[in-house]
Amino acid sequence: MNSLSNNMLSYGLGLMLLRQTNSAISFGIEMIIAPVVGVLFVIPIGNLVDKYKHKSLLIGSSLIKILFLIFFILSIDHFNGLYKMIPVVPFVAVSALCSNISTVTYSASVHELVHSKKIQRLSSLTSAANSFSNIFAPVLGVSLYALFGFDIFIFIGIISSSLAFLLILSLKFHYQTEENSNDVKEESFSQLQSFKEGINYIKKRKLITDIILISMFLNFIFSSMNIGIPYMIEAELNIGTSPIGYLNTSDAIGLLLGSLFMNFLPAKRGTFLKIILPVFSLGVEISLLGALFQNIDKSFLITLYGSATSFFIGFSLAIIEVNNMVYLQKTIATAILGRVMSILTTANRALLPVGSLAYTFLFDNIQFGSYIFIGNGLLCIIFGLFIFPSLLKAVKKDKLFIKEHAWPNSHLEEKK
Repeated sequence: MNSLSNNMLSYGLGLMLLRQTNSAISFGIEMIIAPVVGVLFVIPIGNLVDKYKHKSLLIGSSLIKILFLIFFILSIDHFNGLYKMIPVVPFVAVSALCSNISTVTYSASVHELVHSKKIQRLSSLTSAANSFSNIFAPVLGVSLYALFGFDIFIFIGIISSSLAFLLILSLKFHYQTEENSNDVKEESFSQLQSFKEGINYIKKRKLITDIILISMFLNFIFSSMNIGIPYMIEAELNIGTSPIGYLNTSDAIGLLLGSLFMNFLPAKRGTFLKIILPVFSLGVEISLLGALFQNIDKSFLITLYGSATSFFIGFSLAIIEVNNMVYLQKTIATAILGRVMSILTTANRALLPVGSLAYTFLFDNIQFGSYIFIGNGLLCIIFGLFIFPSLLKAVKKDKLFIKEHAWPNSHLEEKK
């Protein structure tokens, strides 16, 4: 519910600001503000999640979001033109902060809600739900904006956030009463010292460092998709805008089915293959997409073959995303999980504007944009070959680490 309403609100906000300001920044305001908020609050959010009860944090962030949605709808119509930014900027900043808190808290509390054997299924279904919202949010967003204007999205946000709040109240969290992990110390630290404990924990486990590095690399590469697909189809091929929607929808469907596919894979096996194979397959698929743009200039053929390629790109990405999230949630001690997730979430989001700026420059200055896609695909394959031995060694070493440090939440499973 939150994912669908947030995505719809983002589209509606962009359309409203575009009409009011006639500025291209209208659709990029959240992409700019959200990473800045993530970087500024990465330390306190990680510490907050590891220090306080997760249900209380989820309730608090939900209430703050609902209050700011109410404030937003009461104030937005009192401003016009560029002055719309006065209520928009603080709302987007607070919304991004609440989203970060909720995302990190939820990621850190999954093993307090379900049995460890069900974490992969839950993460798979959660990812599928997010993909579902990515499929339908643009269509619903544009349609509702044309019929009712912008305010309808705020009302939908208030209703969905309120329903989500009630669902959170109904959840039962199985909190850990004692910490058995030898590598996580129960001491009172300052904000910075406490966060350094999270950094030190990541350094002890090379596989977590590799997972974060792979996630950052893929997020940077996929900035080229967001910028490049509309540019290639509209500016270089001049075949209209309809193929853009089909390719983006196919990518979202691939994410949806890839997430559901993870339900049928064994959670305890193939960690290395679930990470490295999608990296190589993404390299091949992105290169293939570039080759299609280079050799085909017909709308129907680009839609047909491009959609099929985009589907497999989304499918591969879903496998690696769900696998990484499940592995981290199942193998990291409760007392440190919030800080690790905060670092991962912030690192991924912080690279989006950097990647967007970099690829905007490349597409503006390279005559044939298809070469950028082919180059990105080759870069993925080279990156996979480069990280292959390090990742293989890290997976083996991490298995020994987990055996030596008993999983501290095992005693909760019987309760659940």
